[in-house]
Amino acid sequence: KTARRAPLRSRSCRSASLARARVRAMSMEEAKQFLRAEPADGGPSLYDHLSQTLLKVIIERPADANQFFEEISAAVRTEATKTVPPPADEGAEEAVSASKAAQLKWVDTQAAMFVESTEEAPEVTFPDLYREAAMWKWAGIGFGDDENYRLYLALKALAVSKETGVRFWGKIITRGGDYYVAETKSNDEDFAEIDANAMEGAMGPNKYTYFVTKGTGEAWTQLPHVTSKQIVVARQVKRFLTGDLTAPVCSYPPFPGGTEANLLRAQIAQITADCVLSLKGLVQADEDSEEKNVVPVEEEEQAVDGELGELSTWVHAEIDIMPHGRCQALPEKDEDEEGGDDEPAVEYPDPKEPCGEIGEDVVEESGKQLWILRTCPGGAGVGPKSAVYAKSMKWPGAIAVAVGKKVTNVYVGFGLAAAAKPQTYSPPMPAKINPEWGFPVEEEEEPQLLTEEADVTVAPPKEEEEEDE
Repeated sequence: KTARRAPLRSRSCRSASLARARVRAMSMEEAKQFLRAEPADGGPSLYDHLSQTLLKVIIERPADANQFFEEISAAVRTEATKTVPPPADEGAEEAVSASKAAQLKWVDTQAAMFVESTEEAPEVTFPDLYREAAMWKWAGIGFGDDENYRLYLALKALAVSKETGVRFWGKIITRGGDYYVAETKSNDEDFAEIDANAMEGAMGPNKYTYFVTKGTGEAWTQLPHVTSKQIVVARQVKRFLTGDLTAPVCSYPPFPGGTEANLLRAQIAQITADCVLSLKGLVQADEDSEEKNVVPVEEEEQAVDGELGELSTWVHAEIDIMPHGRCQALPEKDEDEEGGDDEPAVEYPDPKEPCGEIGEDVVEESGKQLWILRTCPGGAGVGPKSAVYAKSMKWPGAIAVAVGKKVTNVYVGFGLAAAAKPQTYSPPMPAKINPEWGFPVEEEEEPQLLTEEADVTVAPPKEEEEEDE
């Protein structure tokens, strides 16, 4: 064993001797340069580290510096690797404080809804939003559980403050914040002094009064009632809403009313008339009224007539708006009314009958259905309590969901109708050019025509010859 280890010892001795020879050949400057080489991690060099460690030993003078040299070295290395925080940015602090202020402001507006009122609340109806939201999810519409509860509290507060029943109509998406829309019944007193020719009362597009808000916890703003001209022009305008009710509406043809609040109200009236549905057997036409109207069937006699998955079972629950912007016929004019005989009579198409089936809603050119039905869950999951929803192809975002006798309607969209076919803007043709001016024509005489006379050549006079003599 000793013989075998001898060559190893000789090799180690030779290596040590070579290393000592290299150190003797290296100058002091070369050694310092080697120790001052920067490491790959970007930390201090070995020379600086040893200098700081020895300086710490000299300053602190530990009792046994040799024994605790490794701990002192580690402490120096830890202090050297500490990162210094960057200087505070005043702009960033202002941004953080502004965002916190906005968040605290939002919390204050929401907190007011969660305070239970000590006053006795009037008996009003407001939607069971949690049950309705669960039905909307089958059609792909949802606001989230937290937002649903805040909406429920906001609608309840509106119903209590107005002392009337409230229905959640839907949500209009805009470019600057969305509108939540709530629906209430209109009062006949609001239409006591209106012009019946310009605006239809509670038996027409103004059957309901609508309130909008930009967020839960904020104040509700009542929209103005809509006129017939506003509905007619709104059907010719396609415009994304801005989110500002006072914003002007720049369009062609010019929109009467001029503000976004009026345009929003006109779009809501059209969507309500076209997309609020019910089931056959739950609603019926009001035969006791001279005006067209839809009323619910008495609860004891309600029975769904047909299968939910058939288009013939679904009917419209609101009166259709005719092309001239009214649900009912125009009031008859008195014979003594001035100018009544001079205005030409305009013939309008007959209005649709109340409670019409949605299967009759088709595109005139192609005959394509404007409603589609889906069963959820479908396929192998179909059961007696499966939900069926109807989706409008004319107003994207409008749905009606039915489970048994329960029917709920909601709209979430941009407030724009889908065109039956691609449309391009065609500027109007210019007016005819006026004819050139001519002499006035007398009724009795024949018209005088301008004719050019023939040229007359006149010979110059001859001068008399003077006699020489």
